[in-house]
Amino acid sequence: MAIVLAYGVSNAQLFNIFGHEVGYVYIGPRLGMNFSRFSDFNGTYEKNRFGYEFGAVGEFGFTTRFSIQTELTFLSKGSRDENFGKIRMNYIGIPILAKYGFRALGLDKVYLMGGTFANVRVGGAWVYDDGTTYELGSGMKTFEWGMGLGAGAQYPLKTGIAALDLRYSLGFTDIHSDDNIKTHSRSFEVILTYKFDLVDLMFKLKKNKTPEPEPAGNEVDSNNAKGLKVEKRN
Repeated sequence: MAIVLAYGVSNAQLFNIFGHEVGYVYIGPRLGMNFSRFSDFNGTYEKNRFGYEFGAVGEFGFTTRFSIQTELTFLSKGSRDENFGKIRMNYIGIPILAKYGFRALGLDKVYLMGGTFANVRVGGAWVYDDGTTYELGSGMKTFEWGMGLGAGAQYPLKTGIAALDLRYSLGFTDIHSDDNIKTHSRSFEVILTYKFDLVDLMFKLKKNKTPEPEPAGNEVDSNNAKGLKVEKRN
């Protein structure tokens, strides 16, 4: 990201192939909620639990259709049991997803996504119905990884791009330390992101600091304009 940022400041574009701009970088915040549970917990704690998540997203696009998206997210998830209470787990997560987009339903872009994620637990507790709370001990592992699949749609606005994702995450790691209990997390996520074109932001910043000379005459050659949006980088 640092290399791309430095390159964008000096060139206001990513790549130029046969005279056409190729590639883009979007960055922005993300906010979402999830419904998670454990696939098995010795017959208990198998009900869905509501959780929240927030963080930042970075998307690197190679073409208008194909891109790679990664995120840095704080998320709270777990599971519950109607007789005992619930388990709350807080994670720092880094998903890496490949995206393929196309136009459909009158929207600017509809896309499918798939990839992997890695979560590191930074907190958690057993929360019983009577209000008693105990911190999670050594019985639960602190790291998990798995696969994520989803779909979404985005819509361009005046200052950025709004996107809504629907995802399903399946953990491959047995997060319980007891060999007799096989426990894997599952979650359904609804995520809202708002992304900005990093190349355009860098160009506008550079333009504000360095006044450009006025063109001779009253006409402006739009073909030489910098900071083009991704829709024009075909």
